[in-house]
Amino acid sequence: MKSCAVWALGVASSCAAGPSGPAAPAAPAPSPIAARPGDTAITDVTVVPMTGDGALAHHTVVIRGDRIVAVAPDARIALPAGTTMIAGAGRWLMPGLADMHVHTWRDDDLTMFVAAGVTTIRNMWGIEQHLAWRSQIARGERLGPTIVTAGPLIDGDPPDWPGSVVLQRAEDADAIVAAQQAAGYDFLKPVNQLSREAYEALAAAGERRGMVLAGHVPYAVGLDGVLAAHQRSIEHLDHWLAALVPPGASLPPDDGSLAHDRAVLAALDPSRLPGLIARTIAAGSWNCPTLIALDRVAGLDDAGALRRRVPWVDLVPAAVRARWTAELQVPGLTAEDFATFHAINAHNARIAAALAAAGAPLLVGTDTGVAFVVPGEALHDEIELFVAAGVPRPQVLRAATADAWRYLGQPHEAGVIEAGARADLLLVASDPLRAPLPLVPDGVMVRGRWLPRADLEARLAEIARRAAQPIDPWNGAPPLAADGRELSRARYHKAIADAVVGQERVVVSIAGGKRIIAGQLAELGEYEASYRFGPDAAELSSTHHTMRLALAGKIAAGQLTVTGTDLSGKPVSLNAPVPAGAFLSAPSMGGAIQLAERLAGMRPGNRRELTALAIDYFPAIGIAPVHYQIERQPDRDGRPRFTVAAVRSGSRVTSELVIDGGSVAQSTTGAEVTTRVPGARQ
Repeated sequence: MKSCAVWALGVASSCAAGPSGPAAPAAPAPSPIAARPGDTAITDVTVVPMTGDGALAHHTVVIRGDRIVAVAPDARIALPAGTTMIAGAGRWLMPGLADMHVHTWRDDDLTMFVAAGVTTIRNMWGIEQHLAWRSQIARGERLGPTIVTAGPLIDGDPPDWPGSVVLQRAEDADAIVAAQQAAGYDFLKPVNQLSREAYEALAAAGERRGMVLAGHVPYAVGLDGVLAAHQRSIEHLDHWLAALVPPGASLPPDDGSLAHDRAVLAALDPSRLPGLIARTIAAGSWNCPTLIALDRVAGLDDAGALRRRVPWVDLVPAAVRARWTAELQVPGLTAEDFATFHAINAHNARIAAALAAAGAPLLVGTDTGVAFVVPGEALHDEIELFVAAGVPRPQVLRAATADAWRYLGQPHEAGVIEAGARADLLLVASDPLRAPLPLVPDGVMVRGRWLPRADLEARLAEIARRAAQPIDPWNGAPPLAADGRELSRARYHKAIADAVVGQERVVVSIAGGKRIIAGQLAELGEYEASYRFGPDAAELSSTHHTMRLALAGKIAAGQLTVTGTDLSGKPVSLNAPVPAGAFLSAPSMGGAIQLAERLAGMRPGNRRELTALAIDYFPAIGIAPVHYQIERQPDRDGRPRFTVAAVRSGSRVTSELVIDGGSVAQSTTGAEVTTRVPGARQ
């Protein structure tokens, strides 16, 4: 007798040729699945489970607490009284999205992520604030996506970003990894300036301690170097274009400049791409292209049009929006430069599509937090850029859901709709496998908490209302205290394109026969600082998000010595000679007031040169001599006006000071205009 096996839907049956005797009894119908009172059921919905291809029509999903307990055809689910019903007829249910490259600092970001259906984020620069958020969200005390976070950036010296942990010596790598692991961070983020030796030591220490590397490709290491180290993920397609240049090609130094980028584009050999993809797959490295970030930069050739086409930009505080425009509109950018940005974007899109076609693992991330990359909304744009590049929409959605959790080593925890997975879900009115997702779904479930569209839109409206309001960093605070006898005080607003981006308050006094200038400044969305400067001593502190530095300076025997701690907590000890006749300059408007005090007696057309010694604290700490070249201009509205050229470290910055009543009324530097607020006493 010959037998065969037939497999259908994962169930095996058998058959035989020839006589088979009495027929076997029919298999019993599957038993009903009973929900419990208090459960939530999303009924008669088309489920897109991301556990395989396609969708499951007319299914019910049962949620208990923060977990999915059943996914089955409607007829198999028994729903008792006391079950919360959510009607899914005519709609689709899919797992929540994962934005796998964000930088988030504001509470409102968390709500914006959830409102856009983003229920998981990988935070790429972590501080204690993110550890606290992660715990609060996990306990249900704060609304937000699940957070997986790096620790502080790990860079060489000098680092590219303030607050980075500096790794110069290979032997220090293990201590840095141990410290970040003990603090509770999930992974390590290397960035640009690490030496090859330091990077390799960091990778080895991470492997020993079970912490993966996910981040940039350091200039000194290159793409092949990070693949050799099996870096878990490579961000922004870092160094992919350079790796397509044949060996021996003549290129300028790899410094991230547009000149280097143009030389790389001119020398590309696309035939190298398949081999590079194969090495990436063999290394087990994932790629997170963040196509949207450079797309936004390229769009700044028409900044007005960019602002108009970015949804939700009105949910970002006006001060942050104005600073974004000022930061990215670099003076001197040419049409050739923007053409270079667009060319890089086109090549990156082709690389992303080739990776997807070859089955190389991909993550979907945005670089949220950089200019015009808006929390939550940007992930929808990133998905559409993948699709426009030629990656099939179902494959992109799998990368943005199930694959994110496969990358994290927990393929059944989230990103899928199956029994036992966390209930992070989106309910949408159109087929997500065929059409773009709505920016705000019909509903979002995050950790089992259901938020219908009306709730989400109300939260977004409140964020928009707050974003439109002016920010007063010292609302309700007492006036700034004077040292000894008060001479004057003032308050200033700094604006870019009429949007206030910073505020400062200053008081000048006499104490012990010495002139003291003290102030507080808030660069809205960036950092806050306090200072107190006398002729031979200074105190300065600054907070960048929740990182804090504190510095003290003292002049003695012709030397300025500065000690304290930087944003990462690292000790600081600097000294420099005091140039002859130099004054110790306070930051910002405090320094402008000190300068104005030294301009008495100048007439229109007169010129004067002065020297100061400044304590730099943001973005980098240092002592810098500043040489001022000052010329008095014709008065404006009866007020003395001066042009000031400040030369430091080879760079020259020109500004204008307007004096009124013996004090600075206005200072203009480039797009920034700082103006005294009449009548302010704080």
